[in-house]
Amino acid sequence: MRNVTDVMQGPPWLLRLVTPLVAGHIARELSAKHPGLGPREIGELIRAELAPGAQAEQLRFLDAVIARIPAPAEKLPVERPVSAWVLVAANLLPLAGVLFWDWNVMVLLLLFWMENVVIGLLNVLRMLCADPRDLALWAGKLFLVPFFCVHYGMFTAVHGVLLLSLFGGASYRADGFSPVEPALRAARDYELWLPIAVLAASHAFSFLWNYLGRGEFRRMRLTELMAKPYGRVAVLHITIILGGFGVAALGSPLWALVLLVALKTGLDLRAHVKEHSHP
Repeated sequence: MRNVTDVMQGPPWLLRLVTPLVAGHIARELSAKHPGLGPREIGELIRAELAPGAQAEQLRFLDAVIARIPAPAEKLPVERPVSAWVLVAANLLPLAGVLFWDWNVMVLLLLFWMENVVIGLLNVLRMLCADPRDLALWAGKLFLVPFFCVHYGMFTAVHGVLLLSLFGGASYRADGFSPVEPALRAARDYELWLPIAVLAASHAFSFLWNYLGRGEFRRMRLTELMAKPYGRVAVLHITIILGGFGVAALGSPLWALVLLVALKTGLDLRAHVKEHSHP
């Protein structure tokens, strides 16, 4: 990326044309180049580099860039643990299922797999909402959003088929490479719609509270957003599936199922706090 002062040397008509296309990208580059500085401080540095008598169009371009620079992370409001508490509360419902509704290990793992689907759908919204003022970013979204849908969809489908094949038994074993039909049938048979809705609501709350409300969407990169769900889902569910084998080997005693829910909740909370904390 060329220095912003180099871009500003272009003719006024060109600056007007490229402002919607490059201002957001330049703002992100400047923010990465000057970590810890806010829009005002970065603006002062750039203005100090300008030659005397800068044209009005150049100053307008500079103002457009500065307006898109996010506040430095350490100056953001300290996060209240609201979304974390909502996440913990949502994870109490699987615990109730184990204690009061006789859920087995297959039902728990299936519910957690369906949570993966919710996480993927909300990540599509995150990608679409990333810095919506940056027109150039929309060109990247046209490619990366469909790519994520296909790639994450395949990842989730294989995960679901594996889960149902290992734990679903004859009743819910996946036929072929699609886990949708047996998963929906199991959700109906075990009345999982309320737990699914509660877990989905907790992630939707985090999306509204953290991503939109706290302005995370202004500083997230598409490539970073595309990779985010994989780290969280892979670590969490490899651990959960291994734990599921242990529970199944023990004959699914109540204490082991409770421990499995507690393990999932702890890992989920740790990932959530890490994702939304700022240095």
